[in-house]
Amino acid sequence: MQILQTIISYLAIAGAFLSSLIPQGDLNLFPYTNDYTIPDTIPSYSVISTEAKDDWTAKWIWDNKSITEENVWMCFQKTVKLNEIPKELVAHISADSKYWLYINGETVVFEGSVKRGPDENSGYYDSVDIASYLKKGENTICALVWFWDNEASYSYSSSGQGGFIFEAINDSVTITSDKSWKVKRNTAYVDSALYPPNYRLPEYSIYFDARKDMGDWTSESYDYSLWENAEEYAVGGEGVYGKLYPRGIPFLKDYGLRAYENSSEYENYSVTKLGGEKITVYIPYNAQLTPYLKVIAPAGKKIRITTENTLIGAVSTTYITKEGEQEFEALGWFNGEHITYKIPKGVTVVSLMYRETGYDSSFCGDYKSDDEFMNSLWQKSLRTLYVTMRDNFMDCPDRERAQWWGDVTSEMIMTMYSMDSNSYLLYQKGVEAMLAHVDDSNVLQTVVPISGDYFELPVQQLAGIVGFLTYYEYTGDKAFLEKVYEPSVNYLKLWEMGDNNLVVHRGGSWDWADWGSKADMTAIENAWVYYALSATEEMAKTLGKTEDLTFISQRKSDIAKGYKSLWTDEGFKSGDVKKCDDRANALAVLSGLASREQYATITRVLTETQNSSPYMEYYVLEALCQMGEYDLASNRIKDRYLGMMSEDYSTLWEFWDSWRGTKNHAWSGGPLVIMSKHFAGITPLEAGYEKVKIDPQYTMSDNLCCTVPSVKGLVTVDYKKTAKGYNVNLTVPQGVDAVVYVPRNAVVTLNSVVCFENGEYVNSEKLNNLKLTVYTK
Repeated sequence: MQILQTIISYLAIAGAFLSSLIPQGDLNLFPYTNDYTIPDTIPSYSVISTEAKDDWTAKWIWDNKSITEENVWMCFQKTVKLNEIPKELVAHISADSKYWLYINGETVVFEGSVKRGPDENSGYYDSVDIASYLKKGENTICALVWFWDNEASYSYSSSGQGGFIFEAINDSVTITSDKSWKVKRNTAYVDSALYPPNYRLPEYSIYFDARKDMGDWTSESYDYSLWENAEEYAVGGEGVYGKLYPRGIPFLKDYGLRAYENSSEYENYSVTKLGGEKITVYIPYNAQLTPYLKVIAPAGKKIRITTENTLIGAVSTTYITKEGEQEFEALGWFNGEHITYKIPKGVTVVSLMYRETGYDSSFCGDYKSDDEFMNSLWQKSLRTLYVTMRDNFMDCPDRERAQWWGDVTSEMIMTMYSMDSNSYLLYQKGVEAMLAHVDDSNVLQTVVPISGDYFELPVQQLAGIVGFLTYYEYTGDKAFLEKVYEPSVNYLKLWEMGDNNLVVHRGGSWDWADWGSKADMTAIENAWVYYALSATEEMAKTLGKTEDLTFISQRKSDIAKGYKSLWTDEGFKSGDVKKCDDRANALAVLSGLASREQYATITRVLTETQNSSPYMEYYVLEALCQMGEYDLASNRIKDRYLGMMSEDYSTLWEFWDSWRGTKNHAWSGGPLVIMSKHFAGITPLEAGYEKVKIDPQYTMSDNLCCTVPSVKGLVTVDYKKTAKGYNVNLTVPQGVDAVVYVPRNAVVTLNSVVCFENGEYVNSEKLNNLKLTVYTK
């Protein structure tokens, strides 16, 4: 099956490559924007709970026949009689692997349970108040559970058994899963060997045979008398299912069933062609969705539902019709903009729809300037970020859905400039999983949770350590630093030093520096180690961990001496390569290994060399901005991203070529950060935005408006160039000190109060204890 999928993927790549060779004429830019309104207020910063629930009375249940069978869908039912409706009744629920909960025929949870973790022997549980779904008298509680048990997975660790657990207890009501619950396998869901997704996915493609449909089994009037009683397998927190931790992240946001953009063309549409017909319908942007259909058909007709991503290994849906009118929603999500229903002859389409679901975090950032290219790229970066968030940060939502740590680090910093603090919980959850997988080797694994494989990509982990400090700088969460500090130091101690004062190369399980080409591994690796040491040094100083400062300082000093030997008249370069590498030289700047006297030479390297993949491109752009070369950073962005911006698609590619990799990789969204952080100039001057710096590059755009969601609230800079100078309007949360840089002829308004004009402060008494420092430039 894995070999078949690999062959299909390579054929898809080959087809896309051949298509790319066809002359396309002049490239046209496709403006793109997401339709959203920034909320007036955003959630306060919060931290996930890491304490396992240890007082379960409920039992893990399943049937007595298929406990270890993979790709099984199981139905559970319990009738509960209530004399009074409780004001609140919180149900704690978990499943291996996913569940859908219904009470009295109404959907309560659409796709519950996050993928198992944080370690390989534990899981998560959900908590939901079900009181509003209950009534006096008899209540029907139903759950549909999907068990995967995939041997290889890059985002899930199986318990080895299907299972469902439900516990809702208060002073007057006790509802717990046990052998009194009814159970029946839903055999309409077929474990088919056809259309397998990529082997990295724990999810299976959906194959549903409606001829075996159980009917409306979640309704109150359904007859459950022939169902068997469930089998009990373990008390919650015990057995193969392991400890259960709070899910930590919000439930999915359900946008409801919607019509496709062109659904009306296929309402009551009869397919008469002998070979059937492929109907492609469209949604406005690349989204996570479950497809829906309503058709009239004879029994036994096969309908296939795919997206533009299916051939690279995404899941798909197959539906076998029953006789008459019928409707079906495929509960296994996939993603895309173009959904294709292959409808056979003799089927009448009544309607086609889709349900978008996604991570529940609001779009709270924005960037608008005179440059439509940049505005659209910022918005595409945001859309790409969002489609790669669900149970975990993902590299991509189709081929893998894996939590590669280089991707996660990029996604984390993107959320700091674009989404509310609910998104930070996803990063916290990922960090907890990484730390839970650290063993006596002290290795920080690059992909967790994982089963059937193992990855350590050292340079991604070093980037992750730098990311730990970045997270603290933007959130001010010192407790977070406490968690990651010791594992960071221990990991850095795995590197040995060579006689040349450079580190001995550590290849890990995958000796990977970047996609891209011509990587100067020696220069890249040493710069990353130095960069991570510097980040850890800052952590130590913040936490007062003086015992490690000697090691860190000595190691930095040694590497700095060795790195000097890599300097040439052309830039930093080791014997690994013939020409200077943009990534190595960028990291020399960011890590502090490069001196200001070397900036001019390095700037030339970053202007003339384009080895980096979209992943490392972010770091190259950061280096240009750190050296003050904002216009060159802008030019490089336009050059490198021209192909992506010339395609009428809402998300960014994994590679610079559309025919390779996926069409939705969040690691490509680095320009979002560059624009908000450097072009608009909004950064925390003190950890957690106790003080904010606002330093726009006014010469790059006559008009600019940028909003950044900080842990203190929304920060906005909105300036316009006028005949007399600049009007600079700022919005800053109460209690945050602002340091702003403006042209000499600027009028500055802070929270609707004119506070600086003609080079002087005015109306200070009206600022309500806000502190503003203005520097002219």
